[in-house]
Amino acid sequence: MVDVILDIDSVGDDILAVLYGALSKDINLLGITAVNGACGSIEQAVNVALNTVALTGKDIPVYAGAAKMLAPKAVGVDGDPVNFDEELRWKFGARLDKFNETAKKSEKEAEKINAVDYLIHAFNERPGEIVLVTTGPVTNIALALQKDPSIAEKIKEAYVLGGAFKISGNITPVTEYNIWADPEAAKIVLNSDMKITLVPLDVCENNQFADGMMTRDHLAEMVYEGKGAVVDYIADKFPIYIDIWREFFQLGGFPMDDVITLALAANPELCEYTEEVFVDVELEGEIARGQTVAYFGRQIVRNPKKEHKNTRIARSIDGKKFMNLFVKTIIEQ
Repeated sequence: MVDVILDIDSVGDDILAVLYGALSKDINLLGITAVNGACGSIEQAVNVALNTVALTGKDIPVYAGAAKMLAPKAVGVDGDPVNFDEELRWKFGARLDKFNETAKKSEKEAEKINAVDYLIHAFNERPGEIVLVTTGPVTNIALALQKDPSIAEKIKEAYVLGGAFKISGNITPVTEYNIWADPEAAKIVLNSDMKITLVPLDVCENNQFADGMMTRDHLAEMVYEGKGAVVDYIADKFPIYIDIWREFFQLGGFPMDDVITLALAANPELCEYTEEVFVDVELEGEIARGQTVAYFGRQIVRNPKKEHKNTRIARSIDGKKFMNLFVKTIIEQ
């Protein structure tokens, strides 16, 4: 069993990641740190995390983190990455009300210590023993590194959801949301001494790996084979997510980005990876701001950081094996 701290921004697949992490027999979820990202506010992120943990019946502490990014989001972008679903109101109507619902106030409170200080304390207390998994903007991690750079080498490994290399981005043609939302933070993390596995859109939102996406068949299997509050919640909440991603992004199901990233912490064999490479983030431009750039090949313009090879990139996934693992975890709760 692997000890994990999970950093999330508490939207659709983050919820599934929390459920999976809390119920998995291979993962010991030590704590959940929340950041404001696609959910819209840190209060929403915290309440979603607390309510989701409560649904599992587990006692996992939640820590409130950054309420804003290190720098303002890119200007000149026509589109709302949080509420893009409203473009589909004409088709789905009131069903969209289940998408990114405002969370009710949790009966339990977040921990008193903030997420940044918790991360610093945890990795200093147990150097080399805890895996970090991030499924939203990495603002909390960047702030922790700014406050205590030494923790980079004390993190056993970091699995970071973000970036796009071989396929188009989901914000601009070259940018993925988590990196785009706070590219300054992503640059700090990717330029650190952390051992990183980067999980890009290439293996999560690519129809080549559609067998790793959740479909209505998976929902039916969970309902038929399982029972309880978690199964009921997923069956009620996630049909609209499946339909939105199939309609808007033309994907074969609902992509499980966040769950894949967490699952790799205990089952890295689910993916194949590149060799270790330096990955940097572009901070300029309306279209390219937030683009992830991997330093493969040979270039005339030399960048001394190219030799800072701390990141491997997931490039394929055994989607069927992954989805079988997810469904089994949920129905055997």
